[in-house]
Amino acid sequence: MDRRKFLVAGAAAPVVAAPLVAKAQAKHEWKLVTSLPKTLPVVGTSSLRWAERIGKMSGGELNISVFGGGELVPPFGTQEAVEGGTAQVYHGSGSWFAGRDIAHAFFTSAPMGATPDEMHAWMYYGGGQELLNEFTNPRGLQIFVSGGSGIQTGGWFKKPINSLDDLQGVNFRITGFGAKVLNKIGMNAVSMPPGEIFPSLQSGALDGAEWVGPAFDMAFGFQKIMSHMYTPSFADIYGGIEFGINLEAWNALSDELKTIVEVATEAEANRAMADALHSNVLGLEKLQGIDTVTIGEFPSDVWDALRTASKEVMDEVASSNEFVGRLTNSYYDYVAKASNYKQAFDEPFARERAKYFG
Repeated sequence: MDRRKFLVAGAAAPVVAAPLVAKAQAKHEWKLVTSLPKTLPVVGTSSLRWAERIGKMSGGELNISVFGGGELVPPFGTQEAVEGGTAQVYHGSGSWFAGRDIAHAFFTSAPMGATPDEMHAWMYYGGGQELLNEFTNPRGLQIFVSGGSGIQTGGWFKKPINSLDDLQGVNFRITGFGAKVLNKIGMNAVSMPPGEIFPSLQSGALDGAEWVGPAFDMAFGFQKIMSHMYTPSFADIYGGIEFGINLEAWNALSDELKTIVEVATEAEANRAMADALHSNVLGLEKLQGIDTVTIGEFPSDVWDALRTASKEVMDEVASSNEFVGRLTNSYYDYVAKASNYKQAFDEPFARERAKYFG
């Protein structure tokens, strides 16, 4: 064989293959709608990172375009938009959709409930995902939890809270189960999209509010108009965000693409929680340096009232129907076991570690 002809023929092969790769088109084009600005640190950028990673891991077979709150649908209309096929996936908090069915709030946070590690253990190994599927698959949704903020701020107020009496009649922004509990102890719980919180505090329509944690609260400017921050929250413990996928779009994926989505979601759950913790560590340091902000804990009579009201609310929720009863029992049975474990391991260590740092 003529060596020159062999070299020319061998070099030609990649030239033929390259255009075929370049012409590959996404087989699935999804729209993702969020309830938040997509550039908002941590919770906003999480959806962008998830979509980008899925696109890369799938080699472009699944391409996801992200639309921020209000860009394509109203901020609190994302779940309905996905059920109806306007978009294929939403990113948001289950507690924002609790008005449609209170059971959804379990997968975000519940009073005196699961921390992020406990929540994921219940979801992956304790039957939580199966219950979520039973609840949402008939509504045309396939939902996966995608991380949480961890224990959130209890609330911001313009005046100090010295006793339960100081909370009577207070207009306070909160969602999910927490709203039902606060109404029981004499407050007026108000649910509203995130973008409306600051102007409502500024105008006086709200007397107080909870959002997420130090970094998130500072991003919303609470420290500029509110003087008292109370920690921790009694209700937002996991502070979860989820990806809700249109079931028809989900079933149209190959097994390989479904695996990519599941792996990307579990990875994002870990990454988002790390991002939230790191941001809040830095955020708390900044808040502690602001002279006009006082950081404290709720007084004991407030905590007594919150525990009592939480038990009453959850008993009422559990008795609402058979499925919610099973869901409530599964969730709190697991939380009780996890609490028992942490009392033996985590809590003693936390006390001793604090002494290490003085």
